[in-house]
Amino acid sequence: MIKAVFFDLDDTLCDSDAAWNVATRETFQLLHKHKPDVSEETVTKAWRTIHQKLFRQLDAGKGSMADLRDSRFHCLFQELDLPIGKITEELNDFLSSRYLTNLRLYEDVSVLEKLHAYHVGIITNGAHDSHTDSQFSKVNHLGLSERIQSLTISDEVGVRKPNTQVFQVACERASVLPKEAMFVGNSIQNDIVGANRAGMISVLIDRKSDGPIPKKGDSRPDYSVSNLHDVFSCLAREQD
Repeated sequence: MIKAVFFDLDDTLCDSDAAWNVATRETFQLLHKHKPDVSEETVTKAWRTIHQKLFRQLDAGKGSMADLRDSRFHCLFQELDLPIGKITEELNDFLSSRYLTNLRLYEDVSVLEKLHAYHVGIITNGAHDSHTDSQFSKVNHLGLSERIQSLTISDEVGVRKPNTQVFQVACERASVLPKEAMFVGNSIQNDIVGANRAGMISVLIDRKSDGPIPKKGDSRPDYSVSNLHDVFSCLAREQD
């Protein structure tokens, strides 16, 4: 019997990609005003390069999301061969602020308020500190802290999804076994693989239907839905 339902945060409960795209575009425009000799195209290319490098390090267990966040503009200026100064901190603060401001919950997040019979929690990769660009800040800003009973963040645990330890910690906090928990997320690699390996019921929220859904192995979700309200049908099938 399912006793707890956990959700991913970014692009599961809130439209993170859209907010991030707006924030980075505005930040690059601001950078161009300070450094008019550097085109936005050049900045965008360099940004993509350093982000790929930083996330490879993060996935390899070298540092935290907070470390990545605080070093990204320092690394960007190094990549662009620009002098590093106070502007890097200003740009980082501007990006973080604009990102948070542009975040929006999906309409179907109202489902959280209807899951009265279950422990409701969030399991997410990201920073755990009080910085504007942290998962903790995002949850509070979006009013989600009042709708959930637990929040488990990768930086706090010390490993990132799909590492099963993140899911196990969340289950321990909810006083449930993994087999008594359902996890809903949008990422095959981070959410579905991690939940499956942890022994939880996995639900893929596939809002865009932009790719094939794996049919076997750890990548195969137990259920696939296009709307969070459909989670109720998944729960009903598990209770049969």
